[in-house]
Order: sequence, then structure tokens, then C-alpha cells
Amino acid sequence: SRIEDRNGNVIKRFDNGSNRKEAISEVTAYRMCRMMQGTVDIGTAAGLRARLGIAEMGGKTGTTNDNTDGWFMGYTPQLLGGVWIGCDDQFIRLENNLGYGGQAARPIWEYFFKKVLADKALGIDKDAKFSVPAEMQNEINSADIMEMIDTLPPGAQGEDEGVGHPNDFLYQPNKEYIPPESQPPVEENKKQKRDTTSVGPKIGDRNPDDTQKKKKGFLRRLFGKKNDE
Repeated sequence: SRIEDRNGNVIKRFDNGSNRKEAISEVTAYRMCRMMQGTVDIGTAAGLRARLGIAEMGGKTGTTNDNTDGWFMGYTPQLLGGVWIGCDDQFIRLENNLGYGGQAARPIWEYFFKKVLADKALGIDKDAKFSVPAEMQNEINSADIMEMIDTLPPGAQGEDEGVGHPNDFLYQPNKEYIPPESQPPVEENKKQKRDTTSVGPKIGDRNPDDTQKKKKGFLRRLFGKKNDE
């Protein structure tokens, strides 16, 4: 494997001999490749695979904080490419949604791969598919098993479901129920409530009891104790 510049000059060559190390297993790599197909089908680069007419591919968009960088990395079974947009000065930012990786970097990648697929001399096959590891040949996915059996297995509730109905356990609100804060006050509570309509004497007014005592004292002196009442 090697990396070349636009003129075909080899920038880096990688040794695929005995010194290479396996970073992840073939099974994990295959699963990740298939997972990344969701990005180009229904994800942040939705419709890309359909527009290119490629059988299998994957990709991932990326946007750094504050929209300083936008990325798109895409690959097929035969070719991988990446696009970066941004500025060396992190102070310069893309201030709207067009700076996202799926909006700015992805169209450049798509334009490049259209050119690659149109050039038959490059030998990039649209119908190429990722190689399935031998360890996965005998695996049965949960979605595949539904096509192999005639009847569905019983659910978690078991085979004996009884005679009840799911609606029996639904919440049925009582329309006649009145919450405490909306209930009318009870008569006893009304009597216990303090009368807040009474008005106390104004500042400077004489106490009514003092006035009554003065009247009784005047009548006692005038008529004597007999007419006190």
C-alpha cells in the first residue's frame, strides 16, 4: 500500500509483510464498514450512495467545534478518499450550516468520485462489495432468521397469556373526581376562617370602651346608681 500525490509521486509506502500488526479483527472491521453505510444512505450524507450508483460504500461527516473545520471521509471496497475544508488560522470560522462536513466537504468528495467512476481506465467497479470474513459465514442475524421459520416464537409473556386484555391495565381516569384544590369549601371551614373584612380603629380614634365608660360615669353622677342601667 502507498500514498501518492496528484502527480503519482509516492509519499509513503507501507510494508504489508511480516512486520504488520492487526489493529482490529476482520469481523470488527467488516461490521464497522457496514455500519458506516448508514451515513451515506440515511445519515448526514443521505443519498450519496444512491446518486453514485455504488453497491456498497461507507462514509462519515465531521465538523469541529465552532465550525472551524469540516470533513468527509468516504470509501468503497477499492478506494478511500477524504476532504477537509477550513483555514490554518482557527480564528477564521464558517458561521452558518454550510460549513458542516456534510454540506461543504461532502460535495467535493462526491464530485471527485464521480470523475473516478467515469474513468474506466482506473478500474473502480461500482458493483464491488466488501469481503465477508469467513468467521461470519455461518452467523445468523436476528433479521435473517425471520425468513427461515414458519411461525414466530412466543414472546416474553410466554405461551399462557390468560384471558385478560391489555386494555384492562390501562389507566382509566375518574371523570367525577375533583382534586382537593378545586373542591368547594366545607361549612365548618367557612366558620373557622377569620373575617378579614373588619376594619380596626384609625390612628388617633378613641377607644369605644373608654367612651362608654365615660358615658356611664356621667349618668351615675347625674341620676345616681338607680338610673345607672
